[in-house]
Amino acid sequence: MNDLTPRQESSAAPRLRLAALIAAELLFLLIVRWVLVAPSALRIVVGMILALPFVVGAPLIYVGHRRSYAWLTLALAPSMVLGLTEAVANVAMRTWATLLLLDVFVTFLLLVAYLRVTRSSSQL
Repeated sequence: MNDLTPRQESSAAPRLRLAALIAAELLFLLIVRWVLVAPSALRIVVGMILALPFVVGAPLIYVGHRRSYAWLTLALAPSMVLGLTEAVANVAMRTWATLLLLDVFVTFLLLVAYLRVTRSSSQL
């Protein structure tokens, strides 16, 4: 089956897809908030780089393309690094960094859970 066509889904897949979309968009909003707290040219550029995968991936998550779920799991790494850095280096942003790290973890779990639920039995 072509990966660009929607697959037959189990009953849990639509709920996981919606939860992953909400978690990814919350992550996008947390990144935008980080940029807006103290805007500078560097923060804007870094924020755009961090947010770009979620802007591109959101419509693909909504439709249910499995490859977008796979590459978005890798796109979470820079956001996790930002959250860890802010948690250690910036006491004022520690609460935000905790929320970001929690959302990165939840988004990762939801993306992987969707991939597991929609895996076909022929790939076992």
